[in-house]
Amino acid sequence: MLQDICYNFNRWIMKNTRKKLFKNKIQMVVYTIIFIVCIALFILIGKMDFKTDSESEAKKFSNIYPMVSDNNVYVFATATDVLNILNGRSGVVLLGFPSNKWTSYYAKILNDVAMELGIEKISYYDFLSDRDESNGTYETVVKTLNVYAPVDDEGNQNLQAPTVIVVKDGNVLGYFDETSIIKGLASPEVYYNDYQISTTHDNFKRVLEEYLNNKGE
Repeated sequence: MLQDICYNFNRWIMKNTRKKLFKNKIQMVVYTIIFIVCIALFILIGKMDFKTDSESEAKKFSNIYPMVSDNNVYVFATATDVLNILNGRSGVVLLGFPSNKWTSYYAKILNDVAMELGIEKISYYDFLSDRDESNGTYETVVKTLNVYAPVDDEGNQNLQAPTVIVVKDGNVLGYFDETSIIKGLASPEVYYNDYQISTTHDNFKRVLEEYLNNKGE
């Protein structure tokens, strides 16, 4: 927009110069200064360091999950995004929602591993409202994961939080949801001692290394 203003102003100067509107040197100096200021502002704005979408999403994720630093690789995803990954694409997906405390631990450990291995993107899908509303795309995601998604005592199959899914070309390399099953037996603060953190870290790393090794094939 600023570029257009400067361009139009320059055209106006040239046009009115031909009409001899510059009656004295002071007027010429004023218009010249204004033009130079426009150019300087255009250059300054061009050099400004605007935050990228990924940086903004990383900050937003950290605000939701304070255990995870601003330096994270999470991007927000929808049920459609997850379904696209499952239907032939590749990606790492974290399923969860803020009111689930266990998600914070998964998110932190998974991000730590991703940073170690140089993974630049993990899709985060907050599925709670979609599950509650029986969203059609969500239901399709569940059907696509029918081999993995748990079934409750009433025979209902749903996604549970937290879950990590590692997918390569539509093939599920890893599906982690063990804490969604045991969470009623302990709190995450108690469960995640040094041993469990190390074990979860190693399990994630093993599958993510396989994911990276297969990525170029």
